[in-house]
Amino acid sequence: MLIQSWFLRKVSVNYVALTLGIIMALIPYFHVNSYTFKPELFLGIIVAPLLFFEAQEKRIYNIVRSWKSIIGITVIMTLIATILAAFSLKWLIGLSLPLSFILAAISTPTDATAAESVSHGLELPEKVENYLENESLLNDASGIILLNMVISWYLWQHLEIATTFINFLYSTIGGIVLGLGVSAILILIRERLVRVNLDLVTNETYAVTAITIFYVLTPALLYFLAQAIKVSGIITVVAAGLAHSAEQERSRITSINLTYNNFQITNTLTDILNSIVFIILGISIVKTMQNKALPNKIDQAILIGVLLYLINLFVRYLYSFFSLKLTNKNAWIFALGGIHGAVTFALAYTLDQTLISPNNFHLVLFSETTLIILSMLIPTIIFNFLLPKDTPDVEQEKEVLSIRGNMVNYALEKTKKIYMPKMFRKQLEFDLKAQINETSMRDFLKELRKSIRHPELTLEEKEFRNEVYRYAFRQERNYLGKIALKELGYRKSFMSLYREILLAEVLFLRPDND
Repeated sequence: MLIQSWFLRKVSVNYVALTLGIIMALIPYFHVNSYTFKPELFLGIIVAPLLFFEAQEKRIYNIVRSWKSIIGITVIMTLIATILAAFSLKWLIGLSLPLSFILAAISTPTDATAAESVSHGLELPEKVENYLENESLLNDASGIILLNMVISWYLWQHLEIATTFINFLYSTIGGIVLGLGVSAILILIRERLVRVNLDLVTNETYAVTAITIFYVLTPALLYFLAQAIKVSGIITVVAAGLAHSAEQERSRITSINLTYNNFQITNTLTDILNSIVFIILGISIVKTMQNKALPNKIDQAILIGVLLYLINLFVRYLYSFFSLKLTNKNAWIFALGGIHGAVTFALAYTLDQTLISPNNFHLVLFSETTLIILSMLIPTIIFNFLLPKDTPDVEQEKEVLSIRGNMVNYALEKTKKIYMPKMFRKQLEFDLKAQINETSMRDFLKELRKSIRHPELTLEEKEFRNEVYRYAFRQERNYLGKIALKELGYRKSFMSLYREILLAEVLFLRPDND
């Protein structure tokens, strides 16, 4: 994040993580050649939590209301793309039909994180963005179910369409029931604990910590439980995420500590897991490219990857244009926005645990690697011409910067009218001016030396200091309140400033500050 903030503001942090993974794979010191990709662990420990947290940003009402388009995108469009791609590979390349279907099925799941990377700094149409997000939540499950069917076909040379359809219904409905059912039990237990255990409302943290840990582990536990009873782990964690979303909507202030902890942990874990996904993707791409198992079939693998990408692209365009009724431009944006990432790699690597031949396994890896690279590279270039830039309003930035400065100056003037020791006044002035970037590194080092040399404050001194800071922050909030109605056009920026001040005040209300 620091690298992105300082040097690469216009580059998605996911591309930074991807580059880091590539560098790690190229440097012998990191010993990534001994690294073995475990697809089941990757899906359960990384993908499942990401989908769980992403689903919590959705409302069950909106998902249910959009069920037709979701089924259309994740089932019907996926089937059309898989069938068309498989027969194209059979006719144009001469692959066996089962192997063609394996390649096609692996190429269907899309990655919301990767899509966000290629559109970084650009504005996606809201309708298209919703379709892409809904698709990425559930089409992993479709891809996995399809892949299991065609692997069985490849191994036993017998296609069981009726059995596959029954398995699909069992896997899907079972995942929904399991996810909602277990989540309902967990939610009821958690809400009951909150209402009978005062530790969750007061400053005691051990109960909050225990519940938070279990909350973080929920998606992985649900995923592996679902896999154990042969239902879709992906659908299970998505259903669980939607259920938790409904809980959060109606219990935000029942336990402030619990809600705030979960919110912060969710954001932090999402950022970390997204970065891990792209680091693993970078390592996997390099390892696949360095593989010497296909000296005579690399050209064929690249051609397969290109065909898979083009067929998926045009199926997505035609489906969104004719079925979803998108405009021509938005249909192309939706088509290009179907980015493939580490989930595609995970599905490809699951073949290593089957009886598929080594040559075909490496052919799949090379082909899907080509698909992933094309699906990320082409939209990154085209979107810069197709989408408007998400450029900040320069005038608004200047106005908000001016308001921030006036806010700090207002608080400084107010604090001059109250008594405080010289040491506290200097600290307060430094911290308030730091809010508007009016402190230098020299000032910081000077304050740091003072802090190191100064003895621990007494309890009375800490209480006095905290009260002074809270007073200053209240003055800043008062200033914002006075001018908020005059600056309605800057509501979003105002809310950001207001949250910042509230968080600063919370820091001086923490028990460890006493």
